[in-house]
Amino acid sequence: CIGWCGHLAGDNVSLAGNMLLGAAVIEDTAAAYAMNTALPFPRRLIAALRAGEAAGGDKRGKQSAALVICGEEEWPDLNLRVDDHADPLAELERLEKVSRERFVHFRRFLPNRRDRVGVTDRAVIESEIGKALAAEDPS
Repeated sequence: CIGWCGHLAGDNVSLAGNMLLGAAVIEDTAAAYAMNTALPFPRRLIAALRAGEAAGGDKRGKQSAALVICGEEEWPDLNLRVDDHADPLAELERLEKVSRERFVHFRRFLPNRRDRVGVTDRAVIESEIGKALAAEDPS
């Protein structure tokens, strides 16, 4: 292993890394995760990743980032990847924001374990997405 490696486990959270600059990467990541409980889960994870990067991150530098959030279905609730970028966390954050514009609302209408057909009526989908977006609008 190049650089520092280690892990940390807590209530409902586990972190591990290798090729890190030092223990502060894991510790600061865990602290940011614990401090940001009010954030929606994807943004909470990104905040934790940012804290780890600010503490030194990967000894080799920055190149890629991914955010995969699984729920009750066979497929991920959210699967975002940045495979090659000068600022992968900024790009991951941008993609997460784009996903909130429509995708996270649209996916509720896809077939799932409880509803093998899903909703196919585009008018219903658009109306419900509009309501969800309006409910999120802080203005």
